[in-house]
Amino acid sequence: MRKLLVPCDGSESALHAVRHAVSEALAGPAAEIHLLHVIEPMTPVTLAEALSAPRLDERFPPQAAQALEPALALLDEAGTTYTLHCQFGQPAPEIAAYARDANCDEIIMGTRGRGALASLIIGSVAMQVVERVDIPVTLVK
Repeated sequence: MRKLLVPCDGSESALHAVRHAVSEALAGPAAEIHLLHVIEPMTPVTLAEALSAPRLDERFPPQAAQALEPALALLDEAGTTYTLHCQFGQPAPEIAAYARDANCDEIIMGTRGRGALASLIIGSVAMQVVERVDIPVTLVK
């Protein structure tokens, strides 16, 4: 079964990426979508709370649950197989590490389009991910 990683921050572009992943999962060979939300910056208190909570809704901080809600609704409506993950840290390294550790076959992620100058100076999360992985990355606008 193919593993498609979809980083989700709750933005409209991330939801476009979820829709694209659902289409790809339903059209091709069997696929499982790994929905990943990265919370930054990591704080010891937030991490300790997340790791000690027994239930999913307690394990994810409110901002993560709120960011993931629309994406989960899309996945549930489509009937797609998916898993949900939350990491703490900087987005690009966490996305790349998760893709590697979970043996994902592809990353499908949204882009926000900072503009040419900002992307040149700061770089985008998407470009940082592309530089860190050796699997296909599909960018959805």
